[in-house]
Amino acid sequence: MSELDIEKHVNCGIEQALKIFGDRWSLLVIRNVLMGINRFDSLQDGLDISRNILTRRLNDLEEEGLLVKTPIKKGAKRMMYNPTAKCLALVPVLIAMIDWSKNWSLDKEKKWSSVVDRSTNEEVHIAIVDENQQPVPMSNLKLRF
Repeated sequence: MSELDIEKHVNCGIEQALKIFGDRWSLLVIRNVLMGINRFDSLQDGLDISRNILTRRLNDLEEEGLLVKTPIKKGAKRMMYNPTAKCLALVPVLIAMIDWSKNWSLDKEKKWSSVVDRSTNEEVHIAIVDENQQPVPMSNLKLRF
């Protein structure tokens, strides 16, 4: 594979994404919320994260419009966190990260998570396609900032 042709840096989507997700916890919080783990205590237990860090991450993700906080039941003080459309748009990114980790792991015996189609139970993967849904080879890619 050849190097990607990269034009001059102006506004970089990777840089912007890292401002939101560049810490250890944000994508893990999102992963768990997407799996239906949406209450503070369940998130804290599942991630083994301190309360103050989780509080900050949840507030940041809510501010970014990725999560919406709602009472568990009407008038309750306890909240649950649900994904927004902006958050759901991250699913392909998370699938790509899973695939990359599996494909490039040095531990070939490790059992990896996967994403499957509910109707067929077949694993799904991310592909790079053009607007006509035709595959685009890596050698044809050019990053434009």
